[in-house]
Amino acid sequence: MFTVNSFTGQNFSQIQNATCRIVNASDNKEVARFNLSTLGPHNAQIMAKIYRHGGEWKMHAIGEIGNGRTFAELLPQITPHL
Repeated sequence: MFTVNSFTGQNFSQIQNATCRIVNASDNKEVARFNLSTLGPHNAQIMAKIYRHGGEWKMHAIGEIGNGRTFAELLPQITPHL
């Protein structure tokens, strides 16, 4: 699971140009981009999960907003995606 959290508790609408990108390192292609500051007053986001399926690695973009300064605080919201 990939998450973004504001440890200070500041919400993303207060951070100018808050974005997150997931890039494939082998070819430098952008796989997913999320604009964090336009989705409202939240301080966390569940970005994506990577998993094995049929012997291949897959990525599933989630992009779900949340609240939690740490991964542990966000875990109840992450659990349904596992």
